Amino acid sequence: MMKRLLTKGRPMQPKVTIRRLLVVGLAAFVLSGGGAAHAADDAVTYVVQPGDTLIGLGETLLENPDRWPTVQRLNAVADPYRIPIGRSLRIPVTLLRKEPRAARVVHVSGGASADGQPLAVDQKVSEGARLVTPAEGFMTLELPDGSRLTLQPQSDVRIDALHGFKGVDDVQRATFDVRQGRIETEVKPQAGPAARYRIHTPTAIIGVRGTSFRIASESEQTRAEMRSGTVAVRGDKPGREIALKQGFGLVARAGQPVDVPVPLLAAPDVANIVTLYERPVMRVQLAPVVGAVGYRGQIAQDADFTRIVAEAKSTVPDLKIAGLPDGAYHLRVRALDSRGLEGHDADLVVRLKARPEPPFINAPRPDGKAGAGTVNFAWAQAEGAATYRFEIARDAGFADIVTRDDALAHNATAVALEAGEYHWRLASTRADGDRGPWGDPVGLTVRPPMAEVPPPAFDEDNMLFAWGSEPGQTFDYQFAEDAEFTRLVASGNVTTPELVMAKPAAGAYFLRVRAIDPDGFVGGYSAPQQVIVPAELPAWMLFVPLLILL
Repeated sequence: MMKRLLTKGRPMQPKVTIRRLLVVGLAAFVLSGGGAAHAADDAVTYVVQPGDTLIGLGETLLENPDRWPTVQRLNAVADPYRIPIGRSLRIPVTLLRKEPRAARVVHVSGGASADGQPLAVDQKVSEGARLVTPAEGFMTLELPDGSRLTLQPQSDVRIDALHGFKGVDDVQRATFDVRQGRIETEVKPQAGPAARYRIHTPTAIIGVRGTSFRIASESEQTRAEMRSGTVAVRGDKPGREIALKQGFGLVARAGQPVDVPVPLLAAPDVANIVTLYERPVMRVQLAPVVGAVGYRGQIAQDADFTRIVAEAKSTVPDLKIAGLPDGAYHLRVRALDSRGLEGHDADLVVRLKARPEPPFINAPRPDGKAGAGTVNFAWAQAEGAATYRFEIARDAGFADIVTRDDALAHNATAVALEAGEYHWRLASTRADGDRGPWGDPVGLTVRPPMAEVPPPAFDEDNMLFAWGSEPGQTFDYQFAEDAEFTRLVASGNVTTPELVMAKPAAGAYFLRVRAIDPDGFVGGYSAPQQVIVPAELPAWMLFVPLLILL
């Protein structure tokens, strides 16, 4: 009879709007899952409007409309038909009708997937989805309230809950089970107890009320780092909740109480970091941070780091990031302490301009040698290059230029050089005039010609030649009947700067010598020296030089 009478109120069902449902306070950062101790507080407050009846509210707001008597009892409503306008009714969220919500993929890279299927930007993922990122994959989700969740490489995360409530558009519940990996979150302020944002890991539960933080789950432990705001953390072992505040981090280990929060390491000083990178592998060299045992760097396409495209980690303050196309990026770096906690961020804008890449050098070899005179330079054909820039200087800073050519059509050139120390470098230019960066400067030593061999000394049976040298050199020699050295009388190699030969028959001969440096560089032959061997020598003329220069 009561139920039949109450149904008369159905034509007066309320038009529930966001403004008419006010979310009120559960004690901040409740972590338990809707137990009886919290049932009375985990509720929304509805302000009664003209024409409202409890059965009308039940049909509009409740998962089971027949549960309206529970609302009546909790609020001690005497007459379910006549409720004073403006009165506040508390309605447990466990009674409210859930409305599924979906998160939007705002960035994906490196093969990230949902339930084993590749993801695309603007795709929607819902409650129950399993999100996975591979070794170089990233994924960023945007929740209906504007909160963001970014999965880092090698993460495995399940969306355990993602829903709102009927008639309460500004309230949602989101729970993420981080089975392994790392996530970064930017959570919008949560409106009351009905709006909960939680992170579950195998060793911790984190309750959120609007904040920016990082979570890592691996090796039987969870690490949490607060960038801003506060979260509450409870480990898998019974114990008190830990309020983790801005600038602090903690570790929750399996079967142990949650560690006491510790201050995060200072952000690296980026005042002197290079901002223009001209090699495909970006090498970010940081100033060491006190207390750091490692460093991490991330590259994003936007200042909010929603679209992260690469990262690197190192035990030394020298990060190498590869695989990026040319362009402008945002770089974020931070230090890691001995617990694995990652410190404060330092951000800056950088630019990569590494293409077209400079060609590989063929000759002379890097830090090689050449003989004075015409030196031939050669290099490989660079991909995308139409012409090449070529410079030789006497200094590594290329202030003292010897020669420069900005439009070599071929991958070789020849330059006349005197003896001395030089540096040379190459760069590629595309057909449209786009210039690539200079390659690394390459040293070149141009050696002087082999000095003339002094005249020989004769005795009755032998000739003795001797010449100047440098430590460690060996020498090739040729002794011939003609200046072209086509009719050789003797040839060979000596390890000291002297040559003793049996005296040949009387006549005119030619000798030349070349030095071989300890590093294997073979210099050019000296100029041919004519040697006159007399028919016979009086005793008083022994050991008189008879070398006649050409």
